[in-house]
Amino acid sequence: MTGVTYQGYTNTDWARTAATTLADHIRDEEQAWMKNYQLGALLEANGRISYNHGGRGMTWPVRYRKHAMEGNTGETPRNFARKNLWKVAALPNKRGYQATDSISKGEMLENRGEPAIIKLFDDFVERISESMKQGVGPEFYIDGNATGNEQSWHGLESAFGATQTVTAGTAGAVARTANAADFVGYPNDTYAELSTVLGNEGGEGDPVATWPNGVNDPEFDFWSPLLVNYTCSGFSGAADTWAAQGDEALRFGIIHGQRNSLQDGQMTNVLLDRNLYFQLLNLIDNKEQLNVNRGEDWSLVRLGFKNVVGFDGIEVSWETGIPANVGYGLNYKNIELRCMEDTIFKSEGPFYDEHTQNYNAVVYTLSNMKLNSPRNFVKYLTLA
Repeated sequence: MTGVTYQGYTNTDWARTAATTLADHIRDEEQAWMKNYQLGALLEANGRISYNHGGRGMTWPVRYRKHAMEGNTGETPRNFARKNLWKVAALPNKRGYQATDSISKGEMLENRGEPAIIKLFDDFVERISESMKQGVGPEFYIDGNATGNEQSWHGLESAFGATQTVTAGTAGAVARTANAADFVGYPNDTYAELSTVLGNEGGEGDPVATWPNGVNDPEFDFWSPLLVNYTCSGFSGAADTWAAQGDEALRFGIIHGQRNSLQDGQMTNVLLDRNLYFQLLNLIDNKEQLNVNRGEDWSLVRLGFKNVVGFDGIEVSWETGIPANVGYGLNYKNIELRCMEDTIFKSEGPFYDEHTQNYNAVVYTLSNMKLNSPRNFVKYLTLA
């Protein structure tokens, strides 16, 4: 449908009215396009955005194993050998986004004085910046390894690839075709050039328990996220759906997702797609309570977000950019947005191009997301 133009309100008016009476052109601009994005606000408020990074990319050492321990009677012979405890993770620096706009000299001359409903040149760059801030909201969740995303951030989905599940009731982590009886997915992705596959760098799973249960060698799952199959028939819901057993699946992820975490890296937030959040509220309606400390700096409640509920001490909310029927468990301390400039968004212009007679401006970011080990993250999804 074609929108109304400023020539008048409608072209179906009686001829005399159309010829003699103007519409009341309100000059206050309505912001009908903006959305709130929580993860970006959480990172910014808690100092998880850093600046002025150089180099051709980012690399960091990952300590993925520990020294082997053995018994000692005070007379036991010792075998001394050098041991490498580290792998190197790597991501590119030069990724990001940009937005541009242009105003011709003729348009600027027309857009002056009383006829200008919105003065286009005023706040020209600010409007582009607002568009950028809104545009990057969903990018926190994208797969930076996917085809077509070669210039985009390495969002959360960069580490969560899986098509199989871990066979329930079998010791260790045996992968099979996705099965509804299985509680978790079998990680099969590459993040920061390291594999998320269980046992890819050695180590043994628990000899009697099914992963993620039991005690596993550190290197066995040091880079493996927890993928909770919330439609698993092993949960006790009246139906194998999030609406019926989302609380059990949520609790499963909260507990097992912190199996390896240090105290300051334990889960603080679960962010769901809005449909899952709606169903969860209906499921826990009679026992819902906001049991979070409103004084905590990391709290979404403190940052002004109202759509937050507490569950097992974790803040649970929903986010516009999250893929449908998916949720994530995380701690903001395990996420860093690294910028190459001294600010997230950098602007250039407006500058005049004498050949085209246009004033041009751009706002851009050269930056990338860095996740501490994917083992610190949980994804809620349906695999079978």
